Amino acid sequence: MKNFFEKIVGKTESFIDPEQSKFEIIQGAQMELIRRAGGDDFAEAWIASNSARFREIIDDPKSDLIERLINDKTREEALDEIQSKFYH
Repeated sequence: MKNFFEKIVGKTESFIDPEQSKFEIIQGAQMELIRRAGGDDFAEAWIASNSARFREIIDDPKSDLIERLINDKTREEALDEIQSKFYH
């Protein structure tokens, strides 16, 4: 399963591009969180255990996370917020 994570993302350096569709933005955010958790070695386990919770966090109607992920100035803060919600 060589480079599983990189195959999904394409390039590990460009996780979220403001020109991407909503789906790609969400997928990019998820891949960045997987990278933060350890990358390729943890990708399948992370997806299996966290993808449902990730969707809950992203889809929260009170949240503006997608808009914040699009914006270069708020992207890291939004990723940090999503990551912290897994532990609350």
